[in-house]
Amino acid sequence: MGKILLIEDDTVQVELIRKLLEPRGHVVLSVRNGREGIKAAGIENPQLILMDMIIPGMHGLEATLKLKEEPSTREIPIIALTIMSSPKFVQECYRAGVVGYIKKPFDPKALLEIVERIVGKPVKSTGRILLVAGVSQLATMIEMRLLRQGFEVTVLRPGEFSPSHLEKAKAGAVFVDVSLSEEQVAAVFEMLRAAGSGKDIPVVAFAGGIDKEALSQAAARYGAQFQLAAAGELGGILQKICQSDGS
Repeated sequence: MGKILLIEDDTVQVELIRKLLEPRGHVVLSVRNGREGIKAAGIENPQLILMDMIIPGMHGLEATLKLKEEPSTREIPIIALTIMSSPKFVQECYRAGVVGYIKKPFDPKALLEIVERIVGKPVKSTGRILLVAGVSQLATMIEMRLLRQGFEVTVLRPGEFSPSHLEKAKAGAVFVDVSLSEEQVAAVFEMLRAAGSGKDIPVVAFAGGIDKEALSQAAARYGAQFQLAAAGELGGILQKICQSDGS
C-alpha cells in the first residue's frame, strides 16, 4: 500500500482518483493548491505526489520546482496531471523534475499502472477480519472493500459474537459498529477484553452518520485502538494496523 499526496482543486477529479486507488489499499491525501501541497509533503512524507498543473495560487510547475528544492521533499516522485499536452509543456514538466505525465481526462488503467510502478502493487492478503455490525451502508462498503483486497471477512450481527469466534477465525482485526446500542457494543468489547487471544487483536470502531469527535470519544470509551468514519479511510486504517503489528 502506498501513501499518495494528490494536489488537485477539482473535487470530481479527487473523487475519481480516490475511487480508483483507495480500494486497492492505497492511502490518498488531498489538498487543493500548491502551497498546501508543499506543506503536506513535508509533514506526511508521501511515497508519490500526483500534481495537477493548473491549481489556484501557484502553478503546478512552480510547486514542483519548490518541492525539488527542499531536501525533505526532493526525492519524492511527482507525476503531472494536466489537460495541457503540447510537447513544449511536457518538456517543461520533465525539466522541473516530474517522473511521469498523465493527460486529462485520464485513462484509469494507465494512471493505476504508473502509480503502482512507483509505490508498488498491493499484496493480496489472506488475513481474516471479524466485522460486528448491524445492517448499514457503511458496514457493507467496508465488507466489500476488505473482500476486494483479499481478506476473508466474517460478518456477525449483534448478539452473535462470542470469544470462540476469535479462536476459530484467527482474526487479524475486529471491526465493531459502535452505532449499535450501547448495551450491544459494551458486550462485544467486554468479551474482547475477557478473551485471552482478543487482547492483542487490533479493534477498529466505526460508525456512519456521527461526527469524528463523537466517534473518537466512543473509541476511547470502549478501548478501540483505531476509528473509521468513512469507507474511504479503510486503506489508512489497514496501513496503521500493519505498522502496529510490525509487518
